[in-house]
Amino acid sequence: MSRNLNRRDVMRGTAMLGGTLAMSAYLPAWAQPVSRGIAKPLPIVSGTEIALTIDRMKLVMDGITTPAIGVNGTVPAPLVRLKEGQKVRLAVTNNLDEDSSIHWHGLILPFQMDGVPGISFPGIKARSTFVYEFPVVQSGTYWYHSHSGEQEQGGLYGPIVIDPAGPDPIAFDREHVIVLSDHSQMTGEEIFRKLKQMGGAYFNYQRPTLSGLLAGREMPLKDRLKWGQMRMDPADIADVTGSTYTFLVNGFGPYDNWTGLFRPGERVRLRIVNAAAQTNFNVRIPDLPMTVVQADGQNVRPVEVDEFQIGVAETFDVIVTPGDRAYSFVSEAIDRSGMGRATLAPREGMIAPVPPLRPRTLLTMTDMGMDMGGMKGMEGMSGMSDENPVAKRGLDPTVQQNASRNLWKLTGWKGPTDHG
Repeated sequence: MSRNLNRRDVMRGTAMLGGTLAMSAYLPAWAQPVSRGIAKPLPIVSGTEIALTIDRMKLVMDGITTPAIGVNGTVPAPLVRLKEGQKVRLAVTNNLDEDSSIHWHGLILPFQMDGVPGISFPGIKARSTFVYEFPVVQSGTYWYHSHSGEQEQGGLYGPIVIDPAGPDPIAFDREHVIVLSDHSQMTGEEIFRKLKQMGGAYFNYQRPTLSGLLAGREMPLKDRLKWGQMRMDPADIADVTGSTYTFLVNGFGPYDNWTGLFRPGERVRLRIVNAAAQTNFNVRIPDLPMTVVQADGQNVRPVEVDEFQIGVAETFDVIVTPGDRAYSFVSEAIDRSGMGRATLAPREGMIAPVPPLRPRTLLTMTDMGMDMGGMKGMEGMSGMSDENPVAKRGLDPTVQQNASRNLWKLTGWKGPTDHG
């Protein structure tokens, strides 16, 4: 079972920092644990002619070797760096024994080059090569990934950075590309099969328990009965959790601790990509404010935040100005079942305190749209709440299901214990 950062052993892995160097052969240059980018950027995959090869490989995360699907021998896949206004040809060779594909997420391009099998092209057959060719008409932070089966879950994803044709309106001294993801020792096919055969709660070890009910913890009996009537779970925030996932930062588990270097006082641009298959993250850097300057490749009015939520497939660019100390970069799963962890530091070998997982919360009837009388402007619907079952007779259940778009309570909770 993959290991997850939790309250009992959150600091145990700091001694493993030196072990990250031994893993560097498995990772692309831009995600190396020791950034040599103090003076200049690292080598990247760029130009007008780019070759990418999809193949099976082994990924080492937190000292555990697990099967993966990589590109050019790495997970995440290499950073593809382009420039607005250029043309590019990407020859993608599929060395798998099954069809594959690459979708260029967020890029504006001819539909035949979009990379979605059965919709925009037939896919890349086993042991064959497909050439993607398109003009680059935008700038920003994006990513690419497989659109075939469960290959993205297996590791087939990577970042894209497109530099603007003219001067970049966002001023910064240094940048780090940070790819968040989730990875399991189970294959994606096995995870999907368990969810289909055994229900969506198979990986959820954080549900309310009988002992909690008897002790009067978390939720009164009447509320539990309501959830039971709906055949729903107030802890159903994520289908697949830290019980099987290890949450990665640039391919490193929380104990391996990917590290990005900086000079104190620099404006550091973090290009953050959520390449996870299932997991939304809450991202924060304790004691270091972040200024969001770009979302999904689009420049935005700068907003300073202490934390933000990044959904699957989203990208956010933030500016930080760190001092002469180390900082922990934390990507906490939305269900609080685990976290990714990295370090920003001015010198090699430095670490910072890692915050514990926050306590998890439970969904409420209001979250599920079952307390409409409590919503602003809906006071006249108070008789339709679940406290008045008579008034609900005949109400279309589809209306109930779609009544609320705010399903998530983001106050945290304690993560699960380790599961075998």
